[in-house]
Amino acid sequence: MKPNEDSLALMKRVQAMCLQGQLAGAELDLHNAHRQAGCPALVRVVLAALLARRGKHEDAHAVLCGPQPDAARSSDDLHQFKLAISILLSLDRPEDAAEIGKAFHRAYGHEATRWMRQMSVPGANRLSWSPDQQIDELARDLAREPKAIPALVFAQQQRRDLQTIELLRKAIRRIVPLFEHDPQQITMVCRAMAELSLMAGDHPQARRWAHRGLEEDPYCAPLALLINRLRDDGSTTLPARSVLSCVAQQFPQYPDIQAALIRRESAEGRDDDAKRRLADWLDREPYSPDALKLQEDLAA
Repeated sequence: MKPNEDSLALMKRVQAMCLQGQLAGAELDLHNAHRQAGCPALVRVVLAALLARRGKHEDAHAVLCGPQPDAARSSDDLHQFKLAISILLSLDRPEDAAEIGKAFHRAYGHEATRWMRQMSVPGANRLSWSPDQQIDELARDLAREPKAIPALVFAQQQRRDLQTIELLRKAIRRIVPLFEHDPQQITMVCRAMAELSLMAGDHPQARRWAHRGLEEDPYCAPLALLINRLRDDGSTTLPARSVLSCVAQQFPQYPDIQAALIRRESAEGRDDDAKRRLADWLDREPYSPDALKLQEDLAA
């Protein structure tokens, strides 16, 4: 830091240097400022970020010195918490990161859990500081924005994380009563719970939620296909074949439903039903690639 230069002027100069590719010079100036008494938190944050960017995570952590739980709640302190957690996780020190996370959560509450969730911080699934509060906060978010539920479930289908799946199951379960009188919403919620339960390996709950959703919408194709992925349970009202048949009758133009039902009938020894249904499909759509492929598979 130059004589008589305040931290804001320093930051503007450092920003200009970084934009011009003068990263080494910017880092040197920040080091000089960091050695001075009363160094602002922002200087530490930016210096640590530059060091971490170069892979010098130990040096970055030393610069931060760990944000203090009782520090003033300024935006700079908030950035220190975030950066410290990310650096410690990069150093494969989840226990230390969790300690910082607890302080972060005590100081910032909802903002802490929201940041961890939105940023998908690598290794964050290993942290825990207030599981119940996480569930409560996520439940409140989803109650305000239920349209986010299918997107979150889809994200887990692409990249599965069992702790996140369990968090979603618990949070969504808490808000189910909010949608009991909205058939469209409760069907969506039941489908989400069924998919999450299936990903978690909890087949009884997946079956329960799927059938609960079908009570609201008997023609829900995704739920019918999900039930088809599960083994029939004698305690359920309808077997998978009956569920698929109901949807197939309502939506004969859905190739995935038709194919699933025909394969199910064939697997259950109902070959005549399967052949008749396939013939009807080919009469409607002689050149359907799905029907033709299914015909080949059944003939093999």
